[in-house]
Amino acid sequence: MRRNILWLVVSGLMVFSLVMAACGPAAVPPAPATPPTQTTPPAPLTPAIPSTPTAPVTEPPQKEAVKPAGEAPKYGGTLNIALANDITGWDDIVTRGVTPGDTFRITNEPMWAGDWAKGHAGGYGTDETDWMDNYDVFANDMGYAAASWKWTTDAEKNQGAIIYQIRQGTHYALNPASEASRLVSGREMTADDVIFSLKQMVTVTTAYVYRANIELRAANITKTGPWEVTVKLPLDALITGISRFGNYGRVVPPEVVAKYGNMSNWKVSVGSGPFMLTDYVPGSAAIMIKNPNYWGKDPVGPGKGNRVPYINGYRKLVIPDLSTRQAALRTGKIDQMSAIRWEDAAQFRKTTPELIEKEGPVGSSSPAYMNTTKAPFTDIRVRRALMMATDFEAIRQGWNGGLGQILTYPYEKARGYEALYLGLDDPEMPASIKDLYTYNPEKAKQLLKESGYPNGLKTSILLTASEVDYYSIVKGMWAKVGIDLVLDVKETAAKNAIITARQHEALSSGSGHGRGPVGTFYLAPSLQGTGAANGSLIDDRIINEVLPKARLAAITDMNKSMGMIKELMKHVLDQAYAIPLPAAPSYIFWWPWLKNYSGENTIGYFVGDFWATYIWYDESLKKSMGY
Repeated sequence: MRRNILWLVVSGLMVFSLVMAACGPAAVPPAPATPPTQTTPPAPLTPAIPSTPTAPVTEPPQKEAVKPAGEAPKYGGTLNIALANDITGWDDIVTRGVTPGDTFRITNEPMWAGDWAKGHAGGYGTDETDWMDNYDVFANDMGYAAASWKWTTDAEKNQGAIIYQIRQGTHYALNPASEASRLVSGREMTADDVIFSLKQMVTVTTAYVYRANIELRAANITKTGPWEVTVKLPLDALITGISRFGNYGRVVPPEVVAKYGNMSNWKVSVGSGPFMLTDYVPGSAAIMIKNPNYWGKDPVGPGKGNRVPYINGYRKLVIPDLSTRQAALRTGKIDQMSAIRWEDAAQFRKTTPELIEKEGPVGSSSPAYMNTTKAPFTDIRVRRALMMATDFEAIRQGWNGGLGQILTYPYEKARGYEALYLGLDDPEMPASIKDLYTYNPEKAKQLLKESGYPNGLKTSILLTASEVDYYSIVKGMWAKVGIDLVLDVKETAAKNAIITARQHEALSSGSGHGRGPVGTFYLAPSLQGTGAANGSLIDDRIINEVLPKARLAAITDMNKSMGMIKELMKHVLDQAYAIPLPAAPSYIFWWPWLKNYSGENTIGYFVGDFWATYIWYDESLKKSMGY
C-alpha cells in the first residue's frame, strides 16, 4: 500500500512537471505582427448528510478587479487554459456530440453566437446577461459567419424560412506551415461555403444534428443572392432550425473536405475564426495563434474599434488530474479555471486570495428518471411518494454546503429565463407541488399504502460508480419509508446505451439532461420524444398539446413562449415524472492579469471560450505579481 501511495505521489509530480514544461514560452509559434488599431466597425467530495442542517456557506462579494480597469488594451501575451481530457475530435461533422470540439469552436465560426457586449464585458457591457451558461436568448445574439438574418412563416404552406446575409470581408486564416491552409490561401469566405457547411449538418450521418434532429433532414438550403443563403423548413421544424443552424454549424472551406475527406485530422484545420490551430501534442497540448485576418473588432470600452484578438496565442493544456490543474492555477501556470466545486472554491480563497472569482452556473442537474411505462411508476402516487421520501433541503445543506437550487428539473433557474422558471417560492407555485419538495416520510408511507404497497417496495436505479455516494444517501432516506433501493452500477457507456434503447426497468440517473436545457427550453427533449433525454419515457397528452404551440410562439416572442412553458410546469411538476438532483453552483477563478474578462463561461449556446477573442493579457502586471 505504501508503495502504491508513493507511486501515486511520484506520478503526480511527473505530470505536474510536464505541465510546467508545457507552459514554457517556447511552446507557441511566433505570432503575426500586431494589426494597427482601427476605429470602425472529477468526482465530488462526499460529506455525510447531517442530522441537523449546517449553516449555509457565506460567499464573499465580487472583487473590485471585475470592474473596468480603465486602461487601453494592449496586444500580446498567451492565454493558458487546462483541459481535463485529451482532445479527441477536430471536425464536428465527424466526431461531435452535444458540445463542439475544444478547438473547432474557436477556429471555425457559427452563423451566430452570443454578443459578448450584452454581458459584463470587463465592466463596459450592458449586463443584459451574465454569459454563465449555455444561453440562447435570440435578442442577445450577434452575427458571425452571418452578418444578419431574419425568418418568415407561411401558415398556409406550412413552411418557414431562415434568410442569412453572409458577412462579407471574412477571410480564412492562413498558416504557411499548413498544406491545407495553403490550399485555401486565406481567401474570402463565401455563401457557397456556408451552404456546403450547413448541408453537411443534415446529410452526413455522423453529424450531431443529422442524428439528433431528424426533422431538419428535410431542410432545403439554397443560394438566393450573391451573399444570401435561405433555409426552408416545415413550419413545425422552424424553431429547431433557427437554433441548430444558427449555433451548431461551423463554416469550413469545401476544398479541404474535398481533398482530405473531412477535417478530422488536426493538421488540416482551416477556419475563419479568431484563432488558428498550429500544433498538437497528444495528451499534452493544443496550440493556437491569432488569426491576423480576423474581421472582429472590440465592441466596447477604451479599445472600442480595435482589431481582435488582442492575445497572440492560446494554449489548451491537457491536465487530467484535478489537483494538478488546481496547482497550475495557484502557481500562475494557467490563467483561468471554471467548473470549480464549492468545496475547492473555499480552498482557493484561503490559499490564493489574489485570484478573482465569480459564481458560475449550477452545473449538471440530471435528475433520477422513473420509467413511467412500467409498474410501479405508472402510478402517480408511487412517484409522489418517492419525492416526499427525499429530504431535498438536507441534501442541499449537507451535500451542497447550503448552496444552489433544489428544483432543477426540467429547467434550472438562469439569467434571462426568469419568465420560464417556476420556483418553489413563486406565488404561482401550486401547494400540491410544494408538498412534493417537503420532506414528509409519513405521507410517503400513506401514498405507498394507497397504491398497494403497505409494506413498501423494492426497486433499482441504473447509475455509474461516480454517482454511488449520492444515491447511497437517497437509498438511506427511502429505506425509512420501506423502499429498498438497489444500486445497479454500470460503466457510463453501458448505462447510456440502456437508457438510449429505453430498456431501463425502473429508475435511472440522468442521461442527456445536464447543462443547457434552458437554452432551448422550447424543444423540451426531457418531456417528450424517444431521445435519451426523455429518461422517464413521458407521453403526456397535455405536454404534447402545449409544446408545439410554445415552439411556434418562440419564433416571434420568446417571453410569450417562456410564459406558456412556465404555465405547463404546474402540470409537469405535479406529475412527479423525475426526481431532481439539487445542484450547487460552480465557480470561476482567474488571475487579475486577464483584462476585459468578467468570468464569462460560454458566449452563447455551447460556444465555450469565445470570450478569449476579447480579453487582453497584462504581462506587466503578471510580472509585478511575481509570475
